[in-house]
Order: sequence, then C-alpha cells, then structure tokens
Amino acid sequence: MTDLGGRVAVVTGGGRGIGAATCRRLSEAGARVVVAEIDVESGQGVAEEIADGVFIETDVTCEESVRGMVSRVVEELGGIDILVNNAAVFVMRGIDASDDEWRRSLEVNVLGTARVSRAVVPLMQAAGRGAIVNLGSISSFLAQPEFVTYNASKAAIVSMTRCLALDMAPHGIRVNAVCPGTVWTPVVEQMARDEGLDREAAETHPNFGGAHMLCRLAEPREIANAVCFLASDEASFITAECLMVDGGYAAK
Repeated sequence: MTDLGGRVAVVTGGGRGIGAATCRRLSEAGARVVVAEIDVESGQGVAEEIADGVFIETDVTCEESVRGMVSRVVEELGGIDILVNNAAVFVMRGIDASDDEWRRSLEVNVLGTARVSRAVVPLMQAAGRGAIVNLGSISSFLAQPEFVTYNASKAAIVSMTRCLALDMAPHGIRVNAVCPGTVWTPVVEQMARDEGLDREAAETHPNFGGAHMLCRLAEPREIANAVCFLASDEASFITAECLMVDGGYAAK
C-alpha cells in the first residue's frame, strides 16, 4: 500500500468531489492533509472526518489568501511535500462567452494553479524534493461542443504541467497531471439532473457514462487513487506525465 507517512499534503478545492476524495485517500496513505478550500462548511467537514486533517480557508484567486495559507502550513506543520492543484470552476460556454466568464475560468483554473504552485515551489526547492499533481481533464485534449472556456483552461493545465516539470526537475520536484473522464461529482450530478437523468440513467447515457469504453461514470475515489500514486515514491521516475483516468474515453 502507498505510504505517505510523514508527508504534508495540500489539496486545493478539497471540500467536495475529487478534492474531498483526494484528501481522504492521501490521509489513508498516512499524509497530514491540509484542506485548502474557499467554502468553509465543506472544507471543515472534510478536515474533521480525516485523521489529523487541517482546514484553511483559501481563495486561489487571491494572492494574499494563498500566501497566508502557505505560511500557516509552514508554521503549523513545518513544510509542504505534496501539492494537489484541484480547485476549479466549471464555466462551460462556447464562443459567446463573455469577458467576465473567460476571466473567471482562467483566474481560477489557470492562474489559481499557477499562483498556488508559485507559493509552494520555493519550499520544495529548499527541501530538494516534492510532488505536484495538477488536475487536468479529458477536456484538455478533446474538442467538445460549447465547452470552449473550460477546455481552453484545462488545456493550459497540461502545458503548464509539462513546462513546470522541466523547470523543477533539477530541484528534485516532480510535476504531473491527472486527466479524468466524467466523474460523479456534485457538478456532474447537477448536469445530469438538468437533462432529466438520475444516477442509474446517467451511467450509460451517451453524454455521460456511455461516452467511455467502460460505459460507466467514474467515482471520485478512482481519480484520487491516481493522484495518490503520482504523489508517492511509487511514481519516483514519473514527471511531466498527464495520466488519463478516463475509462477509455479519449481513445474512442
């Protein structure tokens, strides 16, 4: 079993969906987990249910908030060994997207990832080691109807991951991304409901689970398992990788 004993992990957007599952999975592997979440109720809830969990209210769009979170982690836990850049917004619009919608998508998904990484990297450089795992998507690689804003932001995550991996390799820091398919998270559940689908119907619907070779939706923990692997020493010779955890979606 993956052993992250003695490691400190920060998970942005750790209060719901894939982020919450990742916090639980890293904790099970022995890491001290910081739930860096803008929503106080959900973030505190996750932190309270895992062993030695720490909640820090964090807005990845705010430099002061990010720096405050990192300073507190260093003060209370001594450093950061693992960073999971999971925080994201789902602005799914086509070419008619407004400037404000573009700004929101890029500010959280792209700049948020860069902002938190920028604050954490010096700690990892000083330690001579570290692991960063970004959350990409099948949407990083595929054309999907009326998803221009979201897909552009997730494509940027892939390029950022590869470039940062190159820059950080001399410092012993590995940088990878996990690219999920469609996962049964609160966001996807709401999208399914908007189409009049419950969980059972969504599993095989062509716009949801049926788009994958495995003909089902993923559970958040299945994505968290991949994140945990890439964050661990079991992936010690893996960097700049964008791991597809998509049930065969992108290969169809």
